[in-house]
Amino acid sequence: MGINESDIRRVLWTAGQAFLAAVLVLAPGVLAAPNFEAAKTLAVAALVAGVAAAISALKNLLLADGSALK
Repeated sequence: MGINESDIRRVLWTAGQAFLAAVLVLAPGVLAAPNFEAAKTLAVAALVAGVAAAISALKNLLLADGSALK
């Protein structure tokens, strides 16, 4: 039990995927019209990614290393 290098990679992938998904859903035109609304949207996407990474880290911390759920 604990966090190792593979767990950290899983957490980073989770954060990246959540961030990308949130950006694609919340701000399809964020690059076309950068403004304060776009910045707020990116902040929300970063928050979503952070929460997803925290959940992933907690899951990896609590599950045994040989668990199929990891």
